[in-house]
Amino acid sequence: MAIEITAARTPRRRRSRAVRAHVEHAHLRTILLRGAFILFLLACTFIVTIVIYCYQSAAQLVDARLANGYLTSRAGIYAAPRMLRAGQNISRARLLETLRRAGYVENAASNVWNGAFTSKGDAVEIMPQREGVHPARAPAIVNVSFDQRGRISEITGDGTPLPAFALEPETLTNDAAMKTGQRTAVTYDELPPVLVNAITAIEDHRFFTHGGLDVSGLGRALLSWTGFHTDDELQRQGGSTITQQLIKNTYLTPERTVRRKFNEAFLAAALERRLSKQDILALYCNEIYLGQRGAVAVRGVAQAARVYFNKDLRDLSLGEAATIAGMIRSPARYAPDRHAVEAQARRNVVLGTMLRDGAINVAQARATSSEPVNVAPFTESADTSAPYFIDYVNRLVDAQLQTDSRADGHNLRVHTTLDLDLQQLAEAAVKHQLERLEKVYKGKATPQAALVVLEPQTGHVLAMVGGNSYAQTQLNRVTDARRQPGSVFKPFVYSAALESGLSPATMILDAPRNFAYDRRAVYRPANYGGAYSMREVTMRNGLVHSLNVVTVDLALRTGLQRVATLAEKFGLLKPEAYPALALGTTEATPLEIASAYTAFANNGARTGAAAITHMAGADGINLFSEFAPATQQVIRPSTAYMITDALTSVIDEGTARAARGLQRQTAVAGKTGTSRDGWFAGYTPNLVCVVWVGFDDNKQLGLTGAASALPVWQEFMQAAIALRPELGAIAFVRPAGITTVEIDPDTGLLASPYCPHHQRIAVTTTLAPTSECFMHQPPLDLLALNAAPNNVGVATTQLLEVSAGGTRAVVAQPAQVQQLRGGTTDDDSLRYDTAPTQIEINRSGRKRLATELHIASAPRAWPR
Repeated sequence: MAIEITAARTPRRRRSRAVRAHVEHAHLRTILLRGAFILFLLACTFIVTIVIYCYQSAAQLVDARLANGYLTSRAGIYAAPRMLRAGQNISRARLLETLRRAGYVENAASNVWNGAFTSKGDAVEIMPQREGVHPARAPAIVNVSFDQRGRISEITGDGTPLPAFALEPETLTNDAAMKTGQRTAVTYDELPPVLVNAITAIEDHRFFTHGGLDVSGLGRALLSWTGFHTDDELQRQGGSTITQQLIKNTYLTPERTVRRKFNEAFLAAALERRLSKQDILALYCNEIYLGQRGAVAVRGVAQAARVYFNKDLRDLSLGEAATIAGMIRSPARYAPDRHAVEAQARRNVVLGTMLRDGAINVAQARATSSEPVNVAPFTESADTSAPYFIDYVNRLVDAQLQTDSRADGHNLRVHTTLDLDLQQLAEAAVKHQLERLEKVYKGKATPQAALVVLEPQTGHVLAMVGGNSYAQTQLNRVTDARRQPGSVFKPFVYSAALESGLSPATMILDAPRNFAYDRRAVYRPANYGGAYSMREVTMRNGLVHSLNVVTVDLALRTGLQRVATLAEKFGLLKPEAYPALALGTTEATPLEIASAYTAFANNGARTGAAAITHMAGADGINLFSEFAPATQQVIRPSTAYMITDALTSVIDEGTARAARGLQRQTAVAGKTGTSRDGWFAGYTPNLVCVVWVGFDDNKQLGLTGAASALPVWQEFMQAAIALRPELGAIAFVRPAGITTVEIDPDTGLLASPYCPHHQRIAVTTTLAPTSECFMHQPPLDLLALNAAPNNVGVATTQLLEVSAGGTRAVVAQPAQVQQLRGGTTDDDSLRYDTAPTQIEINRSGRKRLATELHIASAPRAWPR
């Protein structure tokens, strides 16, 4: 039986469809692959474009930073630029130190620093960083010459004499919460090799070979961020190279985000292509934060060497260099002064990395690792830079930020008015006086002191010392301690009296008295020490000698409400209208008193205190214009000058006689004050300085202002004027309408040749006395006669005549002065008697005193 097997055949149509499907699938795959490739190319192009854009943006930011001065265009608080002037009392060595602190480096040419300098014999040559920092017309080379006394004799720019030259400002702090100490810019050549090896070994051992980014470090950072690695040490690693850490410290905020890391990488790459490795490492070593000791935030390796080991960089040992390098990752954890065990362990880790890199040998590592960590004693006052002032500035900045949301507090550059030279002098003066007072109080509680210095024309705060030790107490007594100012308030009382039309020559009784006020109330003030002259004195002498009774009487004559209102215009709290207000019972801060006293040095215009000149964001644009201090004319210029004239006599003959030596240098005026505390407020034509000394618990100081506050003021002012002579002046500017007259202080009238006391006072022509003194007459044996023969009768003699040039004696013809004895001439037959002195009006309408001499005698010829 035959079986036939046949194979099933696929229909042609189905086969063709399969082929077509396969072809279409292959075509689609090709299209998809091509699309994916195109998308990939587009993505790569986009990424490359983004990378190029980000890099160019980063490069522009780096270029702008370099063009504007790398060291002074970062966020932080800056002091005022130092001005160099001919005649300034600054030695060559001190100028070199100042230049280093201001970011100038020696014998180095790089646009990363604020400039370079070279010491040449008795001169210093400064090469400013010109690009973007100084205008094109600024000199390329500034030569500062010194004389044999250590003063600047001449300043020239490119060979042309310059009146002054401004250095770049120093950084006070880069962190508003920290008080940075004195810093010095160091170059790579000034870094000891042992420190360079220690830092690069522990922080970035491939620093000199990579281009700013460490791929392996980035990988570790990504693992720690994603949580795939839980190792504690790895978690702490940020994958940052030294260049990236420098970028983080100077360009970016410190938060740990992917965006910040992204920006950090591009900025680091851009910076690496613009600066040398040596400059990058030097900047890093100047910028790194290395902990805090006391009140001082340590920034930079040079300051760390000084604060922790009391050494210069070049003198650091291997162990000390390794200790500093080990602190970089966690300054608080590895602080050698507080955590010696942890610091030693971390130091040994650094030594191990140095051994790994071949920087040291086994013997060195073994010997150093067994050494204990020893730190040197440290006094924060020797290294802090105006911590009270920084707090004051931060308070002003915070107040501005609350009213304006445009600024980021982390990126602000705040330029202030602080003069670091004057600040150092102020701190030294306060310290010296408090050391003396420690001996006075013999182991008991030592008082505190505060000092503030203002420029009267601008209100700029040039120096501020808020207390003896910022580490012990952060209370700023300049701005926050309200105390009774005592007699430093009296010039405001006398200003109100002058403004109301009373003359400085007005006579007021200086004796124990009762003053009735408010219907039945009685006030009985007493002079300091209970001393009274028991006679009338001039209003001016009441201020010069700080007489309480006279001042209270004057306030009542002027009107208590008028005095209180004027005090408020001076910027003080408005006192209650009681007689005691005249004696300074309403509390005030030293800063308020200093601001009020600017009116006396500034032609009657009070200037508010200003600590900030401008505040800029990351783009360099000034954010706030409100920092310009307000100026208000509170008294007439003539009133201010009359007060100044009296306060000059306070130093010449009054309660501040101890400061008379300053008058040989410049015109000075001031007033002591004694309440529970001691005060002194004094000024030159260009400087106002107020000093307060007292206890924080408000207990009685037991010293006068002349004994407690005046020595601080005197020491500071002498040093300040010697350093900057332009802060003083020969005389205060005399406004129009002021004349000088000579009075008899016993009567307040124009002095005659026979007055026992003479006093020259400044007064307006409208308030000047017009009558001559009538109390002091020539003695009875003095007679002026010049009569013709047989001329017996009346001869009139004018005793005084007042002219624009002052007071002079005039003998009216035909009288002539002749000495008589016993009431007669040589001829006993002549007798005379005098009529009472009378006031006459001369032809010009001015008053004068005249005395008629009635003569009776036999005819005779008088000598001619």
